[in-house]
Amino acid sequence: MCLSIPILMLSLAAQLAAAPALPADLASDEEAAVRAAVEQVAASVVQIRTIGGLEEVDRTQLPDGPTTGLVISPDGWIVSSSFNFVQQPASILVTFASGVQAPATLVAKDHSRMLVLLKAQGVEDLPVPEMAPVDETRVGQWAIAVGRTFRADRPNVSVGIVSALGRMFGKAIQTDADVSMANYGGPLVDIRGRVLGVLVPIAPQTASEVAGAEWYDSGIGFAVPLVSLGDALERMKRGEDQHAGLLGISLAAANPHETPADLAAVPPDTPAGKAGLRKGDRIVEINGRPIRTQTDLRFALGPLYAGAEVRVVVLRGEERLERTITLAGELEPFRHAFLGVLPMRDAPAVSDEDDAHAPGVIVRMVYPGSPAAAAGIRAGDRIAQIDGANIASIGDAIAAMNGVPPNAGVAVQVLRDGQVRQMSLKATRLPTTTPNDLPPATALVDAGKKDGEIRELKLAEFAQTCRVYVPAAHEAGQPAGVLLWLHPPGEPPDDDLFDRWRSICDRDGLLLVVPTAGDPSRWERTELEYLRRLTERVLADYRVDRRRVAVFGQDGGGAMAYLLALVSRDVFTGVATSGAALPRTMRVPPNDPATRLAVYAGLPSDDARLAQIRQGLKKLSDAGYPVTTTAVTDARGQLSSDDEQHLARWIDTLDRF
Repeated sequence: MCLSIPILMLSLAAQLAAAPALPADLASDEEAAVRAAVEQVAASVVQIRTIGGLEEVDRTQLPDGPTTGLVISPDGWIVSSSFNFVQQPASILVTFASGVQAPATLVAKDHSRMLVLLKAQGVEDLPVPEMAPVDETRVGQWAIAVGRTFRADRPNVSVGIVSALGRMFGKAIQTDADVSMANYGGPLVDIRGRVLGVLVPIAPQTASEVAGAEWYDSGIGFAVPLVSLGDALERMKRGEDQHAGLLGISLAAANPHETPADLAAVPPDTPAGKAGLRKGDRIVEINGRPIRTQTDLRFALGPLYAGAEVRVVVLRGEERLERTITLAGELEPFRHAFLGVLPMRDAPAVSDEDDAHAPGVIVRMVYPGSPAAAAGIRAGDRIAQIDGANIASIGDAIAAMNGVPPNAGVAVQVLRDGQVRQMSLKATRLPTTTPNDLPPATALVDAGKKDGEIRELKLAEFAQTCRVYVPAAHEAGQPAGVLLWLHPPGEPPDDDLFDRWRSICDRDGLLLVVPTAGDPSRWERTELEYLRRLTERVLADYRVDRRRVAVFGQDGGGAMAYLLALVSRDVFTGVATSGAALPRTMRVPPNDPATRLAVYAGLPSDDARLAQIRQGLKKLSDAGYPVTTTAVTDARGQLSSDDEQHLARWIDTLDRF
């Protein structure tokens, strides 16, 4: 809770009374020190009123009253949190500690640190606070969060400590002082009144301008230090938005704290690609800083902006290469290439007639009109090599195609009837249509019993409940795909859902994972962590085909599906929705060459939000994701039996290449 100064004293007194007895003079000194620290910075903390705009975005209540900002120069430059301006206000009014009011304009945004820069008109000689040097900040020191929200003539205050440094990949410090809409945009100060940083809601994998707001008053708050942002702020004064700096590389989906920074894909038109880096290189140094893991790399690049030059050292085999690379602010959307092959999922033993050194992947189906069809590849052929890489599994084939752009030439070695055939194909884009009929993906499995079973799955650390349908083929040893089903708000899942999907799951080898929201009437953003952990538990407990892991949601469940999949592309290969719009505040991350995510959307027959749904799908397509759409007959997006069969076929083709 954020408090005005008089109430703060009562709060401190209560805390001291509950703690072991302290000498009266020590308690008095602490109160005096906190009061003095707030008074030191208070004159630079301003109240901001926004007029017009949205009241709520994606079920997140936006500030409908005053918010906070911090003066950073005498002539009216003010920094605040991006969260305070998500509603896209028509006008902005700033009230200073002196009571003077002035109109302001939003000049630029920092999309990396979730800050905005405002310019108040007609003011001068404003007090500017002292900034605390970053190297003097220590975990455990006092941290005081200051806002000017409830009253223009009095700051509101909450008190805690600095609980961590270098959070959000080196961009923020963490505090346990209460941080919320009452002080977003205000300063976090030390016991001397020096500014440690500006308070913002922020998340490590930010997919939304309101990400991090779910930690409201949770004891986890973040502040962005300003002392190292001088150059960025000068650029913002010129109206230049700031973006995170991008190398244009993809890393393997693995434990980032243990895995070396090996490049899984490097598109040729990215900064890294233009500098000559390529798939298989290992980054070992950034600007003289040793890089041992993927996490090291993220911390080295995290604080940097577009336009920064970095010295990159990579190992290519035994060779050590050094390049100076200018980071980009955005990349051309990458679209995965497609040969036109749908593979079999089990590989029979190699016969004597086959090429013994490359068992290959058996072709299940060739897409009509595809490059593979034009080259004469047919069902039953074995794909033994792609661009010189031996193919022993479907994962090998997809990895070989990752990073290959459409229209590129691809050399393919095919085994047929004991003969080796060398083919040259010109790749196209991944398709956005779904075949009407699919041949079986596996040889028949003797399941030993007719039906699968429904099991309870409960994570001890979460209150939510979940049921999982496990097909009999899985128990007989066949890896299964996963469909995480997020129910519409107010419509918790029932047995009918399992009855409808039982035969599909048995046929296609799918685990149907059906959680219930903590409050069945709505999904909360805070449940994203639960859904991620739940999926990871399924992947750990069951034999899973990682190329077919999809999440589906209708209406509000669909919004959650988008949020979950786009920040968990290392887990999900497909996100499907019906009657659901992409959250408006979501910043769609660019398609990753090494991590595939396909999108499926059911378009309702009569929905006032249809235009918004299509707008969101365009954003996804523009970012490089393959988007498949289908019309559903229900006005709200409820899937019919035919719609469910279409969705199932789409999931069944997620391992195409």
